[in-house]
Amino acid sequence: MELADAAPVAGIVGCLATLLALAAPYVLIGEPGTGLSVYYASGPVGVWGTGFLAALLVVVFLSGKQRRTAPDTVAGVAVVAGLGLLALTALWAFTVDPQNVLSFPPSADWMTSHRWVVLACTGVVAGSAAAYARASLA
Repeated sequence: MELADAAPVAGIVGCLATLLALAAPYVLIGEPGTGLSVYYASGPVGVWGTGFLAALLVVVFLSGKQRRTAPDTVAGVAVVAGLGLLALTALWAFTVDPQNVLSFPPSADWMTSHRWVVLACTGVVAGSAAAYARASLA
């Protein structure tokens, strides 16, 4: 499989993993009063932009994979949006109040690493966008 074909697939998988990671606490904890809304709203902008950009990038990567748009256009949009996704997520992850993370029920001790998993998923998206740009512009 060529890099131009593999990179959009990796980007789509990274975006879907990001969306699943963002939804996991609502499904797995789901108890009222757990502080999830405060957790997701942490920092200057919260994490809602991450979900939006991840969903948008699925469409961008699909248009590149299916060759519906010029590869250089898709590559440019994917790189800019991928870096924006990574920056927004990093801003959120590094500004989450540790006391908020520790306030979740004991059964949700995995929440201490949740924000880093989300950040890693967005790193995959940004990396695959860069790989797609390199492959499509070469």
